[in-house]
Amino acid sequence: MFFGCFALFQIGLAMGAPFGEMAWGGRSSAVLSPSWRIASCFAVFYLAGAAAVMLVRSGDIGRTLPPIPFRWTNGLLMVQMALNTLANLASSTPMERFGMGSASLLGCGLCAIALFTEKP
Repeated sequence: MFFGCFALFQIGLAMGAPFGEMAWGGRSSAVLSPSWRIASCFAVFYLAGAAAVMLVRSGDIGRTLPPIPFRWTNGLLMVQMALNTLANLASSTPMERFGMGSASLLGCGLCAIALFTEKP
């Protein structure tokens, strides 16, 4: 659900929603430039894949799939979210620093919960 929501956010950015200061380092104006909008399109695919991994980890889909690759990917997503939190906190815009920094910290925590509370 978390990664799915951020995929929707990136779709909005790619379509011209005025939240450019909250993404991509806060370097952009309200509406992203064409090159950043393309980057948001690619981010949608990454986030959709992350959402699918977490759905497999939760057992909502793919119950017959081998669990190990999804557990490793869950761990990588947790690390990526931790690094993303640090990058957001270093942003020059308050919207990205506090809003997206808090959101990515939440995502890191959710990934950690999924990683460390699995049933044996």
